[in-house]
Amino acid sequence: MNFFKINSVLLILAFVIKGCAPTPENKVVSVESLLHEMTSREQLTYFPNREFITKHVSSYDRTSTSPSEKNWFHNWDMNQWEAIEKTINGKEYVLMDEKSPGAITHFWITGAGKKRGQGTLRIYIDGNERPVVSQTIRSFIGENSEVGYPLSCSVSPETSPGQRGHNLYLPIPYAKSCKITYQSDYIIDEGNPWETGSEILYYNIDFRVYDKETAIESFTDKSIAQNKTIITTTNQMLLNGRFSEEKQPKEFVDFQIQLAPGEEVIIAKKDAGAAIQQINMRLQEDLPTQSLRSVIVKCTFDDNETVWAPIGDFFGAGYRIDPYETRYNKVTVDGNLTSKWIMPFKESCEIRLDNIGQETIGINGSLHFADYEWNSRSMHFYTSWHQYTKVETGFPKNLVTMAVEEGIKDLNFVSLKGKGVYVGDVLTLFNDNLPLNKTTWTKEDGNFQHSWWGEGDEKIYIDGEKFPSHFGTGTEDYYCYAWCKVEKFTHPFIAQPSGEGNLSPGYTVNTRVRTLDVMPFNTSLKFDMELWHWNKAKVNYAPTTFYYMMPGGQTNIKPDYEGAREKVLLDFEQLYPIVE
Repeated sequence: MNFFKINSVLLILAFVIKGCAPTPENKVVSVESLLHEMTSREQLTYFPNREFITKHVSSYDRTSTSPSEKNWFHNWDMNQWEAIEKTINGKEYVLMDEKSPGAITHFWITGAGKKRGQGTLRIYIDGNERPVVSQTIRSFIGENSEVGYPLSCSVSPETSPGQRGHNLYLPIPYAKSCKITYQSDYIIDEGNPWETGSEILYYNIDFRVYDKETAIESFTDKSIAQNKTIITTTNQMLLNGRFSEEKQPKEFVDFQIQLAPGEEVIIAKKDAGAAIQQINMRLQEDLPTQSLRSVIVKCTFDDNETVWAPIGDFFGAGYRIDPYETRYNKVTVDGNLTSKWIMPFKESCEIRLDNIGQETIGINGSLHFADYEWNSRSMHFYTSWHQYTKVETGFPKNLVTMAVEEGIKDLNFVSLKGKGVYVGDVLTLFNDNLPLNKTTWTKEDGNFQHSWWGEGDEKIYIDGEKFPSHFGTGTEDYYCYAWCKVEKFTHPFIAQPSGEGNLSPGYTVNTRVRTLDVMPFNTSLKFDMELWHWNKAKVNYAPTTFYYMMPGGQTNIKPDYEGAREKVLLDFEQLYPIVE
């Protein structure tokens, strides 16, 4: 099939999706409506008309009970269940048991041990004794040929299948309840599974909770076959970077500037309501590094500065050009940077670039503006950035019992007040891997070169929760890969453009953007991530967060000029001389 025929088919299918989908005000929640929502980026800019709560279940260590206790940092995050039930099938381990209307929006697993991922996954909908899904867990979650890529995916493709993170983004709605179980003859309930040879399962499930009055068409064992056309079309649109609701840009603003040290330039300004639809930029350097931190992107919408971030982190590049593409950000091998977040404004906007570095930096690019209907549910787009510079990772931990001594901590990504929707983040870091009392490295110190920085779990509190409704199983699990693997990957919702610093001293960038698993909040959201490093070391750790908030929203992250002026680290020897 040639290029023109492919694009014609996609265009026709896009109209099919748009034409068949009912309006948001009266539609029934179904596989079809949720897939339509997945491919609509404009819908993210409006607070949900049919309100829902995004919740989360996982195999996190259930002995973690309170931030005031040392147990808060326990990380025995494997084979932890909601319950264990004896059924006609035998022993079933309960992963999720939700008794309210809702929809599963993202399912992630990985495993270890005998026959990993070969046990039976069962999904019971609306109290029915007969499951709508009954098959091996990996074949349904990450290797689902019936659903297809990228709605079903395992990452990184360069990693052996048993050590990948397996993901399913196909929505599974239910009108009354949903129970998910796992059955495996290789799970041993007693003792240390690493010593007993037990199968090990890690899991994370994001799901929505709707109001009881919400009309929902429940998932059945025929739903995938019945929705095959829209599933196929969704996969095609995700892979081609297309959206089901596209407005033609009304105006293009091109710029090409030489930005002197200390200079700030307005590259676009509007005094009438509209929306930024796309931003393209490129630094006029062959291999930019420090410049990706020195240029600050600032966006002011309706007299409120909502975006402040180094240009590299804003586009998900970190401070090096490594190609990747998600649904909303793209970096090409030749240094072109693209953002596709829609950024609406009611009356005015101003986009500025500020050079806080020591060198003149050439930048060219363009902004696309489109019409936008601002209403009472419209929200402004925000980006926050800050760096924890040379932050200490705490005392050594026991990797067998996952016990912790002192110094481990939760690092705050962002804390928000107001009403909005959290939509994604990028984590850029440099892992130095030497103990705090070391200043040099020798060949005899080789054991210090292999230490994972990301054992820590995300803890997300929504609307004033005392205990987080989102409690994860590891930073790599949050970013949907597994086993601290270094291999690169890129996918519409997740990416690791670089993983060099995962086990050895070096640089890592992880990114995750959310679609159906976005997190709405009515009063507040707090996002913390454990810094749980295998070693007593220091790291540079810079989270970038993306979210929408209604006018009047507040963030705790202020412009971090000090962090952005830090010299970027790309080589271990920048920190420690090697002694022969």
